[in-house]
Amino acid sequence: MRQYRFHAPTTFEELFRILDAEKGAEVRYLAGGTDLVPRISRERETIPTGDKPPLVLVSLAGLGLAGVEERDGEVRIGAMTTLSDLQANPLVKAKLPVLCAAVGHMAGFSIRNTATLGGNIMNASPAADSLPPLMVLDATFILRGRNGERCVKAADFFTGPGATAAQADEILVAVSVKAGSGSAAFHKLGRRAAETLSVVNAAAYVEVENGVFTTTRVAVGSAAPTVRSCRKAAQALEGKSATADAARTAAALVVDEIAPITDVRASDWYRRKVAPVVAARAILAAAGIHDEGR
Repeated sequence: MRQYRFHAPTTFEELFRILDAEKGAEVRYLAGGTDLVPRISRERETIPTGDKPPLVLVSLAGLGLAGVEERDGEVRIGAMTTLSDLQANPLVKAKLPVLCAAVGHMAGFSIRNTATLGGNIMNASPAADSLPPLMVLDATFILRGRNGERCVKAADFFTGPGATAAQADEILVAVSVKAGSGSAAFHKLGRRAAETLSVVNAAAYVEVENGVFTTTRVAVGSAAPTVRSCRKAAQALEGKSATADAARTAAALVVDEIAPITDVRASDWYRRKVAPVVAARAILAAAGIHDEGR
């Protein structure tokens, strides 16, 4: 039978000693546990574990990684901040309302009271609702390992389903976002009105000057192995008049930057059809454009 071990370090020095002592074991980091714990239970029921190395759970709860503060004009959100605390935080509501809006679409109250922003990021699900807003906000993920901290942009962080640029001994400690002068919006299509995974989701950030798009970013989720930063769509907007036609024309280009699959929620064909619609709605909302053609 597979062995299971649990650790709850209270300092990073203790964490790294645990990692050294557990070499050869499969180490998983426990944040809120709303995805990890059910996954472990499913694995125990369905996957033979006799030949597997010990599974070591390392809780991050004692490392002081929760909370929101403003540093040098940037909003810094601790990785262990729960989704409900993030959603209720006055600073996040004022400076990053698109992130609050996306979190409000995630699961139900009981899950949001436990799940953490860092856990949602490190789970690296292509359908994660927090990721498109973080990507269009040009967020920076702050990792800490044995050699100190390093920063990775959200657009460069996700390498595949459940896979990130973090090294085995690196912990996501915080997310840093510098609120721009523009506005952003999030839109989600699910199979139900609430408490459902995204069929497709999207976020957009726009800056408009004199009726013209000047700076734009668009990201689409649940339509590729990772959330995709759709640069073609964003570039097609810049320099164009801020109109519904321009938004829809640019959003149509997201199909060139996605690679959807068929799963229990939707077919790849359907995702290709609706991704431009969801992206267009995010762009229109961000720009405050009323689309008569919707």
